[in-house]
Amino acid sequence: MKYFLLSILVLFELGRLSAQSFVGKLNPYPATIERAALADDTLKILAIMVNFQEDADGTTSGNGKIGTIYSQNYGSDILDPLPHDKGYFDAHLQFARNYFRKVSKGKLEIIFRVLPDTFSVSDRMRNYSPAPGSGDFAPIANFSVEAWTKADQLYPGFAFSDYDVFLIFHAGVGRDISLPGSIGNERDLPSVYLSEKAFKEIYGNDYEGIPVSGGSFKITNSMIIPETESREVETISGTFLFEITINGLICASIGSHLGLPDLFDTETGLSAIGRFGLMDGQSIFAYLGTYPPEPSPWEKIRLGWAEPVTMDIQNADVSLVTNLAATISDTVILKVPLNSSEYYLIENRIRDANKDGSTVILSVPGKVFDIIFLNDTTGYRSFDVDSLSGVVVDVDEFDWAVPGNGIVIWHIDENVINEKIAENKVNTDKTRRGVDIEEADGVQDIGEVFYTIFGDQVIGEGTEEDFWYADNPATLFTNRFAKDSRPNTLTNTGANSLITIKDFSEINNRMSFRVEYGDSVVKLWYSKKFNFSSSASTFSYLKPFGFNVVENNTLHFVNYSGMLGSFPNFSIYKTPSIFLNNTTYTYGSEDNYLTVWLADGINAFVDSVNTESLVTTSPILRFLNSDGWEVMVGTYNGKILRYDLGSLPSNKPNFKSKFEVDTTNIVKQIASNGDYFAFITESKILSFLPSPLTLFYDSEGNTFSFTAEWPKCLAITKNQLGNYSSIVLVTGNKFYIIESGIAISEFNISSTDTISSYALTDLKQDGTNYIALNNGNNIEVYNLTGAMADNFPFTDPEGIGFIGTPLTADFEGDSKSEIISVTKDGRIFAIDGGTGKVVPGFPISCGGSVSVTPVLYNADDLTYLAVLNDQNVLSAWSISSVEGKLYWSEEFGNPQNTSFIDAAENTNRINEFFPANRAYNYPNPVYDGTTNIRYYVAEDSKISIKIFDLAGDFVAELNDDAQGGMDNETVWNVGDIQSGVYFARIEANSTSGKTEQAVIKIAVVK
Repeated sequence: MKYFLLSILVLFELGRLSAQSFVGKLNPYPATIERAALADDTLKILAIMVNFQEDADGTTSGNGKIGTIYSQNYGSDILDPLPHDKGYFDAHLQFARNYFRKVSKGKLEIIFRVLPDTFSVSDRMRNYSPAPGSGDFAPIANFSVEAWTKADQLYPGFAFSDYDVFLIFHAGVGRDISLPGSIGNERDLPSVYLSEKAFKEIYGNDYEGIPVSGGSFKITNSMIIPETESREVETISGTFLFEITINGLICASIGSHLGLPDLFDTETGLSAIGRFGLMDGQSIFAYLGTYPPEPSPWEKIRLGWAEPVTMDIQNADVSLVTNLAATISDTVILKVPLNSSEYYLIENRIRDANKDGSTVILSVPGKVFDIIFLNDTTGYRSFDVDSLSGVVVDVDEFDWAVPGNGIVIWHIDENVINEKIAENKVNTDKTRRGVDIEEADGVQDIGEVFYTIFGDQVIGEGTEEDFWYADNPATLFTNRFAKDSRPNTLTNTGANSLITIKDFSEINNRMSFRVEYGDSVVKLWYSKKFNFSSSASTFSYLKPFGFNVVENNTLHFVNYSGMLGSFPNFSIYKTPSIFLNNTTYTYGSEDNYLTVWLADGINAFVDSVNTESLVTTSPILRFLNSDGWEVMVGTYNGKILRYDLGSLPSNKPNFKSKFEVDTTNIVKQIASNGDYFAFITESKILSFLPSPLTLFYDSEGNTFSFTAEWPKCLAITKNQLGNYSSIVLVTGNKFYIIESGIAISEFNISSTDTISSYALTDLKQDGTNYIALNNGNNIEVYNLTGAMADNFPFTDPEGIGFIGTPLTADFEGDSKSEIISVTKDGRIFAIDGGTGKVVPGFPISCGGSVSVTPVLYNADDLTYLAVLNDQNVLSAWSISSVEGKLYWSEEFGNPQNTSFIDAAENTNRINEFFPANRAYNYPNPVYDGTTNIRYYVAEDSKISIKIFDLAGDFVAELNDDAQGGMDNETVWNVGDIQSGVYFARIEANSTSGKTEQAVIKIAVVK
């Protein structure tokens, strides 16, 4: 008959307020900070036994008095037999004491006292019960207040302050499970844990607790637990006593008090971790509630009862020993980081580590005895405990309650936990749980609802095939856990964790497996959290030491060994660096000061010079062909200041000269290559190539003034003739390409977002550089006429969107640049510039959002990517098998902040004047709006596009100017065009007299 459990409708509205909605929202009870237990932690529990006013209510169990839930005498050969008196409740609390002493390895001791007298509150049970489906828990809080107030009256002078937890055992059963055919219990009390936060939510933030002891002490928590969970069920053969007890419920309620969130789905009540931990309904009611398994490793770590061994980032063979068989030198819990917020906790769970069966100690009125079960058998299995009676007060191995043996791999996502723990929704999203089990059978079915051939409903709680071991018979099991296995080692955001775990051994108290890091090329080799006071604002490469991190105005020098030094009031801008003659120079600017840090491995200096003007730009370092290196900054009052680097031991920057600009304009950014430099103000771009170098801006420079736009950022490059081009992004998502003070091209980026930055790159070595930028969900790449590069945009498959500035480099060695960009949730994509596809091994994840531009750098004949996320976790990967060519390697292009890349190479340049296969339109078909007619010309040309319908009638003519050596586009607006097929004849006439044409077909569908 106990097998009937498999056919129960376990709509698990479990206990504790943290499992229910509360005043229109979920209870914010779970602690957001981990609780570290001390070795001598003691939890003192005070319990009372409470009746209600007698009733004959068919929606509640019993008549409101303890011991009235059974309609007949079932004797003592059942679970939770009568009498339900002090000794009975003592026995249940004795189980809780034994459970926590063992699973905490002695770190938590429970002391309890059950007051001897049973008393009644003033109303019937139903009036203290929240209405079914209601989130208003005020009635049950009122019950708690009345019960403790009355206890205070019955026990004057009692030392309530000696206790930590206050538990009410009440008459009846809990409204915690629903069984087909059970006598109505929709107005029974749900089992809840009322925390201090819960009381404040109900009674207001000023509520200090339930006053007792003459008001000198206030009770701030209360556990509401029924006398039993057993209840009578009507079946076709008559009334049946369904026996289910409260040991697991008490332990989970104590877990709630200690700070554990519920790990089942608190929105549906369905299981999420099955019988593998404590805070899940399938565990709480494992073996019909007589005993739960040990807590999961995440629960133990959170409570301070266990410390994992963190896996170094290297390939290794690992052995894990089950908890009960481990010695002090053995590894019990292994932590394998996936990124800075996700990791695996791996453990070895064996049901019978002692290899002596399961010993159960039972208490029935008048005696305590034990029973030994050598294996699962009729009357002793998770859904059938007919062989047990009375109250279970101890079990030698609680993990007999888990569903199998072997390695268990837990996937922990701290981002989800931190985001959802306050609402107690850690595991409500089955596709992205905070605490999840990687089920080895390849079928994630814990918490899924199944139906038997008889129509009975069964909830997945885990099976022996969910464990990892060599001879697991599951169809999908391959003894390998990797990016392409099922389940796989991808992060919760779909990124490649670069982790493979394989070669699991046979089931034993000591089990082994192998952990391997890296893809075919991409390999994580460093990850460390730094304790800055806030998130970083800039991040840059510092050769040869490591990295510069600016946080607020403090400069931190870090490398893979840790923090090298911190200097406050150094810079509010990105700091450029250069390594010359075994000396590192780093410059910062804040207020009126230019500050330098120099280090040669022996001596180190920090010093500042007063610029006498408010600095408004990041410094840049530039190499002058005639005069070595210098540092430049722009100011609020329109000056460009130049300083020599200085040399040891005279380490101050030496003022050199200044350019007076328009004093009504603030200098916003400087870009430079050698003697040439350009800068933007609030309304202008000025470029200057002095010959010879003079002190003041004069007629030899070039100025371009903007009208309604404001310049935002600047980059410079060279064209194929060696002339400098300035690329300026202005407000309105518009780009200007400016040469010698003339805008040779201008175009707008279509976006609902504000484009704030971009990168340059030699995408295809076709003779022209390209602009790469993030635009919402897309990575977009444009040539300097505004034409989108072939095979772009690339769209985030998750729809989260990209953020910040892309990086560009040819790190695959295929003469085509890759584009690297980070999504808002920390996935890092590398896109092949030739194909527009994701580079193998990507995306990878840095574990959190990124507020600063990442860094690419070359070392040891490889290219590395370093990312600092918003939690100040620095992660680094080697991403190439060769030393790549860097184009835009960090914010402002490079460690010197010059915002410059050289002219594009011509290796793949198309020399044919007007190739017909490069003429097409997109989108095609055109459904509404516009279509882009694209074509390539090798020389500057005049373009004439004539459009005809199928009858040969003229429809439209478009004329444009095209720049040679790149794709160009002309937009056709089809707003007034009817549906149909049209022919566009594109004719190109070059300035040298060449003429060619091509015809393309355009479909318009409306």
